[in-house]
Amino acid sequence: MKEAHFFLVVRFWIAPGGEAQVMRWLEGGHMAEVLRQPGFLWVKRLKSNEPDATGWSAHAMIYGIESRQDYDAYIANQRLHAKFNKEREPFATKLRIERFSGEVDFSL
Repeated sequence: MKEAHFFLVVRFWIAPGGEAQVMRWLEGGHMAEVLRQPGFLWVKRLKSNEPDATGWSAHAMIYGIESRQDYDAYIANQRLHAKFNKEREPFATKLRIERFSGEVDFSL
């Protein structure tokens, strides 16, 4: 596995009853399409064992990326993000998303 120097962490919460629909979208092509972007190396999806206080299930995806430049190019791709926004419309009320990105500044 190639070493990532930059990371995108996408935390998301799914409303009760919405998990199957959201996971179908993620596994049915969304995650693979993000990975096809230049510099994206791998993705790991996590699921929390505990829902949030409102009962929504908590998840995260961690994308390993070659460089900040590759991430910046991905973020600047307005056409791709418009496509993703359109795909999320059917379950927009069942999904909350928060993103964090950055470089490794310490490692053991």
